[in-house]
Amino acid sequence: MRLPLLLSCASICFVSVALGADAVRSIDITAMDRSVLPGDDFYRYANGSWIKRTQIPEDQSAWGGFSILNEDVQKRTRTLIENAGKGSAGSDAAKAGDFYASLMDEAGIEAQGIAPLQPQLAAIAAISEKAGLAKAIGAALRADVDPLNNTNFYTENLFGIWVAPGFHDGDHYAAYLLQGGLGMPSRDYYFGTNVRMKAAQAAYKKYIATVLRLANIPGAGAKADAIFDLETEIAKAQESIVDSEDVRKADNVWLRADFAQKAPGLDWNQFFEGAGLTQIASFSVWQPSAFAGLSKLIASMPLDTWKAWLVFHRVNHFADELPKAFVNAHFDFYGKALSGTPRQQDRWKRAVRATNAALGDAVGKLYAARYFPPQAKAKAQELVNNIVAAWGRRLDAIGWMTPATKSKAREKLLSLYVGIGYPEKWRDYSTLRVVKGDALGNRERSDLFAYHYSIDRIGKPVDRHEWSMTPQTVNAVNLPLQNALNFPGGDPGTSFLRCRRR
Repeated sequence: MRLPLLLSCASICFVSVALGADAVRSIDITAMDRSVLPGDDFYRYANGSWIKRTQIPEDQSAWGGFSILNEDVQKRTRTLIENAGKGSAGSDAAKAGDFYASLMDEAGIEAQGIAPLQPQLAAIAAISEKAGLAKAIGAALRADVDPLNNTNFYTENLFGIWVAPGFHDGDHYAAYLLQGGLGMPSRDYYFGTNVRMKAAQAAYKKYIATVLRLANIPGAGAKADAIFDLETEIAKAQESIVDSEDVRKADNVWLRADFAQKAPGLDWNQFFEGAGLTQIASFSVWQPSAFAGLSKLIASMPLDTWKAWLVFHRVNHFADELPKAFVNAHFDFYGKALSGTPRQQDRWKRAVRATNAALGDAVGKLYAARYFPPQAKAKAQELVNNIVAAWGRRLDAIGWMTPATKSKAREKLLSLYVGIGYPEKWRDYSTLRVVKGDALGNRERSDLFAYHYSIDRIGKPVDRHEWSMTPQTVNAVNLPLQNALNFPGGDPGTSFLRCRRR
């Protein structure tokens, strides 16, 4: 069973219906290469001329219709956020403006140096035994993984958590725990023997050492080697991407008491205390063999190596909120070495992206008010309602389904939620503290805000109308466990699905 992915670069150039105020209908025939037979290479037939004449901008690893649209949305969003900073103090909009302004204050960030991160580094340095390590790993847990829309299951924390409708109780939110712990995109990067993978491995070792040196960590070179070796062992313990993509293999419910028996080595009581999850009775463990292997590594690998690993990932996580030397080192590895991108994006683009991640609905409310008027939402919703009605008529006409199966199918169709443009209910950021001039602190608090927002839903009734994307997102998503679809206001519908990669 393959999982549904976010819409991305695909092989059809035809432009269809955009959702917002600038919606157009057309077919871009100038993109086609009619010298190619569609039966031989449909992608080239549909997009060949566009590929020949299109250059990838130097600050991009790939370029396509989504990229072009995203550039426009970013510019619009930048203006909205900058103006939001002039609004009423303490409002969600003002928080978005202050968050963005703090990231744009490069001089202020340089002046503070690594001081804003020192409390976290001191806490790691104070760990004196494996129980404290377990608690620290639990405290680092974040809801930053969605296995249905991220097949790499990438998280730099040793474990990740995803909160979604349960496999067997779709009416309530369940907690899914997933493997993590790597600084490169997937486990395969650690074992690859071709030139590209070997180059990535060497560049990653160099990057780890650079980060540690910039953070004034003694013995940076030796610790970098130890961290890389540890992550290689973590990669060995992880389940493959292919196995992880199979939802049927993820259906493993463990009671909290089961962890010590099924995955010995980690002090799970301390882990769950650090994560704030002691009140949760059961979890769905997505990759059970990985949990057993990773827990065994906790027991077998030296405490100092784990502490160095924690330090590196703390600094790496907050690289964009640290002085320019950290930012540049981060880009040199993740941008140049891994993606082949020649030039780093302008600071305002990175700040817009970070603000969207932290206060997406606050920015989204501004975006929807300006660029997705109610009449556009109503028109698109009418179109969706007509499609759903047509599905229903087709379902009634199907002859091969039994009455019971048809009844279940109709029940599912009637419960389908298609979100258009923006959510009916906006997220409330009143408890999130944003301090102008405290870029790293704002990021740390927004990470915790998102984490607690997510885990506080565990065991509660599912909100079928909850969105997983912001209105200013250029994409769309299928949420199978929620039986929902989201088409944000920045989404092009099914348009410009052509792409060039480096």
